[in-house]
Amino acid sequence: LRDKFKGKYLSCLDHMYQQKQLSFSSSCEKLRNSYEWKEFKNDLYAKEWCPYIKETFNGFGNALEYLGRYTHKIAISNNRILSVTEKEVTFSARGKSSGDPKRKITLTNQEFIRRYLMHVLPHSFQKVRYYGFLNNRSKAKNLKLIFKLQGHQKFRQRFTGLSIAELLKVVWNFDITICPACGCCSMKPVGRTYAQNDW
Repeated sequence: LRDKFKGKYLSCLDHMYQQKQLSFSSSCEKLRNSYEWKEFKNDLYAKEWCPYIKETFNGFGNALEYLGRYTHKIAISNNRILSVTEKEVTFSARGKSSGDPKRKITLTNQEFIRRYLMHVLPHSFQKVRYYGFLNNRSKAKNLKLIFKLQGHQKFRQRFTGLSIAELLKVVWNFDITICPACGCCSMKPVGRTYAQNDW
């Protein structure tokens, strides 16, 4: 992860340099010279980078929930805004600790807009919306199923190596070898078939 971060960062930095999007202060004036820039960049590649990666708080579930608030939702929804005047905005917010009641916050219009704009993504970034097993509609159900598959333990691989038929039987108690019409238990997969496309 460290090396990937270094590579991506320096690649983007060099791209910005080539596009003349970097501005240099007087102390870095010599980097305007392409030879000096190349030497500087090579020195950065040669260094051992040590990005600070903090351990997730209270496990990966909380990390996903925390990130989900920023990647899947807007900065603030209309129902949280309680009142708007010519000078102030009042809105509801979570309590400071888990289980605390909601609180009201009143900010000047300028401060409210400043905080709102902090949640606007930079150019070319996109919000993640309703994607995969963490989509808002079925996230709770999917996570319960995932924890069930893991035996309610992190990273437990109880189902490694099972076929789809065996997995369905263990998890949903559904045996796909039993014919739903006659109850015969000798059904075997023979291949795929596709409906005809009549349009």
